[in-house]
Amino acid sequence: MGTMDMPAGSTDCHVHAFGDPAAYPFDPARAYTPGRANLPDLAAFLGAHGLDRVVVVQPSVYGTDNRCTLDAVTALGSRARAVLVLEPDVDDAALAALHARGARGVRLNLHTGGQDDASAAARVLERFAGRLRGSGWHLQVFAAHHVVSALGPAIRGAGLPVVIDHFGLVARGGVPLREAGAALLRLVATEGAHVKLSAPHRVVADPDAAPDLAALVGELARAAPERLLWGSDWPHTSRNRAAAPSAVEPFEAVDDRRALSRIGGWLGDETVWRRMLADNPADLYGFPARS
Repeated sequence: MGTMDMPAGSTDCHVHAFGDPAAYPFDPARAYTPGRANLPDLAAFLGAHGLDRVVVVQPSVYGTDNRCTLDAVTALGSRARAVLVLEPDVDDAALAALHARGARGVRLNLHTGGQDDASAAARVLERFAGRLRGSGWHLQVFAAHHVVSALGPAIRGAGLPVVIDHFGLVARGGVPLREAGAALLRLVATEGAHVKLSAPHRVVADPDAAPDLAALVGELARAAPERLLWGSDWPHTSRNRAAAPSAVEPFEAVDDRRALSRIGGWLGDETVWRRMLADNPADLYGFPARS
């Protein structure tokens, strides 16, 4: 990152909140069980890293019960926004109530549940896009790379912003990173997708020795700096699933300061750095103007 500082309005666009299971019971059909990551932990994390704003993303373990995510956003106030998991038939009154509580997007979490049919994913995206178009909300897609790479027409025709999680999971599923990266670049540069430069450790074995991923970030920055976002993925749920979904999995140890600095180095441009951290999130999530 060099001498680049954290700009005013710096935003972590991807964290999760996990509360007391007695208050926020897990979905019986979940793929894993996390530990706790409560509001004081999140607030301390944001303060330690110079982050003014945050987007709390609904994790798969709660299904469509968004209370834990929404309660975290309510407690954090105007500095926080929510991305939820909803049913596509959500009505206007419910959307308005959720908007008032800070929700600005719907997450389509296909990867965690192993949903890897690209045609089905496109149909789901199109259905949600039709429901949310004109609402000021966006769609966020977490899916295997081959699914993401096939969504170009659906993204282009969505009529609202579409955000791709975690680099589109390039370099996962056997596709060489350069080839997968070229597909992601096309989605962002040509089809208008946003992309979260988040959780590179979920994409490559060693982000500090990943020249192809570094090159991809540079290409994305040159092609569409207005559609880059950053997220830590705090508190870093495990990539290694326990034998039983009910077994509590420890969070992974990730050096978030190093991860953010690394992204800054890959960007190598102070203007793009500011756009990624502050300007783009303000536009997408509708954060209030700073005085």
